[in-house]
Amino acid sequence: MHDLTRWALRPLMRAWTASAERQDRHLPRPSDAPQAHAAGIDSDRVLILGSGPAVGWGVLSHQVALPGSLARELAARTGRGVDIDLVASRSMTAANALVALNGTRLGRFDAVVVILGLNEALDLTSVSEWRDRLAALLAVLEHETSRSTQIFVLGIPPIRSIEIFRRPLVGIADWSATDLNTVGTRLAHEAPRTTFVPFSPAATVDVDRHRTADDYRGWAVLLANAMSDSLDAARLGLTGPESARQTDVAGRERTRQAAVDGLAIVDTPSEARFDRLVLLAQRLFDTESALITIIDRDRQWHKARVGLAATEVPRSDSFCAITITDDGPLIVEDARSDARFNENPLVQGDPRIRFYAGFPIESPSGERIGALCVFDPKPRSAADVDQVLLRELALLVQRELRVGRKAR
Repeated sequence: MHDLTRWALRPLMRAWTASAERQDRHLPRPSDAPQAHAAGIDSDRVLILGSGPAVGWGVLSHQVALPGSLARELAARTGRGVDIDLVASRSMTAANALVALNGTRLGRFDAVVVILGLNEALDLTSVSEWRDRLAALLAVLEHETSRSTQIFVLGIPPIRSIEIFRRPLVGIADWSATDLNTVGTRLAHEAPRTTFVPFSPAATVDVDRHRTADDYRGWAVLLANAMSDSLDAARLGLTGPESARQTDVAGRERTRQAAVDGLAIVDTPSEARFDRLVLLAQRLFDTESALITIIDRDRQWHKARVGLAATEVPRSDSFCAITITDDGPLIVEDARSDARFNENPLVQGDPRIRFYAGFPIESPSGERIGALCVFDPKPRSAADVDQVLLRELALLVQRELRVGRKAR
């Protein structure tokens, strides 16, 4: 489509789009946290960025929309856990996506899924403008993510597959989408870590929902098939999910501490929602003690605790301070036989820790701020520790942190 033709038709298309979109105000949409998880250990971290299919129209939870569906499909293929964060809005475009990403630490993701272009297709954005904006976005993602992070660009769906747009002029919008997909395919081919995933979903069947859980499940299968081999291959490389550009330990600690301060949780009174979780952990793992900890500057502070009287311990003595140095569990079978801990005052004296298992807790912005841990004065084999359960409990704590932040 010639740019002059686009320019001439744009006012008409904008009025047509606005009229069509007024029909979807009654449609269900997710209202829960923009995250999803699949059980497992050694989890892959995925960011979904975009509009259109990313938003979740037609269902009430992201757990049955694309994030939850993709998490489950990826886990089924890789045998690992999956953590998905969603940054999406109906109005997102390649031009404003970077603003939406402000504050997101891209270096922690193993994969980024970009779902953009629907709004540009409807607005008859020129090919050159789309090329420049998408290229700029992909360049930032390439620069700010890890060298092992894989980027996937989902194609723009046929506009006529969306029920509210199946009306006169839809052919013009489809023409525009085809042109933009050609550009997206070329840009992805030229980028070393970027893959274009063609997307041609079936037309909407249920006009009262726009899309259903089955639709999202099918789209997740498409993405998971494209992503799983790349995620597996990245596990064989030497580069971890943290970017090589993020080697400034002091800088990372400042960012982490800022996340702790931003939560305003340290030195707050006990709360039943956290007390219940730490008691559940202690019972499920059959240990004398369990904690929800926050690592705050030079101390480990206890938001919730069972079996330990102290509200805090020095950071220098903290097992959890070591737990947060990685994104997986820390399991100590016998601290008295472990050179990292055998001289620790918490091992030599009360509470005489021998066995410890902890999983890091992340702030809503992704920094590891503390841990959910269980410990006991008797040693225990790592093989007896249900690491999947430990992670699930830590994720429950994270969910409560997000709920509390939203309430404030």
